[in-house]
Amino acid sequence: MAVGKKCVSLQRIIVFRPKKLTINNNETNKINNLFTLKIYLMKRRFLFLMMAVCSFVGANAAINRANNYLAADDATGEQGKTVEVTLRMTNDKQIINWQTDLVLPEGVTLVSVAKAGVWAEDITVTGNKLFSETETPVGANQKAEIATITLQIDAAVAAGEYELKLDNIVMNAVNDVSIAQTEAKVFKLTVTEPVNPGIKGDVNGDGEVNVMDAVAVYDIMAGNAERTDVADVNNDGDVNVMDVVAIYDIMAGNN
Repeated sequence: MAVGKKCVSLQRIIVFRPKKLTINNNETNKINNLFTLKIYLMKRRFLFLMMAVCSFVGANAAINRANNYLAADDATGEQGKTVEVTLRMTNDKQIINWQTDLVLPEGVTLVSVAKAGVWAEDITVTGNKLFSETETPVGANQKAEIATITLQIDAAVAAGEYELKLDNIVMNAVNDVSIAQTEAKVFKLTVTEPVNPGIKGDVNGDGEVNVMDAVAVYDIMAGNAERTDVADVNNDGDVNVMDVVAIYDIMAGNN
């Protein structure tokens, strides 16, 4: 009888043990589920926070790009001659350096880049890459002139309009603020055919080369008339008595 009771007790233990384990498992599952839910919610909060931070950073970067950039004026030049292009800077940050790639159409080459306006530092040219840095930060400007770019237009370039670009623009400001443009800034170069120079030595433009052209040169030398390119008859860059000699040579058929 005792043995039977023991068996019954053992059966009860066997029967009740799974019940206990089931309860424990349920409690464990509940705890695990709550823990998992908390982790999930924390992850969501973290992701939302990161999205908010990224949105703020992206918006701030867009504002910086809109308010800090380089641009160039449109320009017009003749075939076979040089043309000057003005480089400008707009900024609301304290700029300490800038760089850009100058993208030119075929037949147009870079001759030189000179500092100008609010930018007091020399500009380094490597190929078509321009870079300059200053020890004194340059404050807020609105399309301020910072450089003069001289380009050579080949005589073979057809007359028309061409796109020139400032690409890979990066401007660095104080407090380690770096502003990189995501798109190139485009400006226009209009190439024209050379102006008809007229008759060499015809300084007064009457269609003939005679003593009156020599008188016109003397008037320019005396300051009684404005200097014109045609008055530089011998093409030495000056208007002087040698141009009068060149006129007499033309009249004599020696030139």
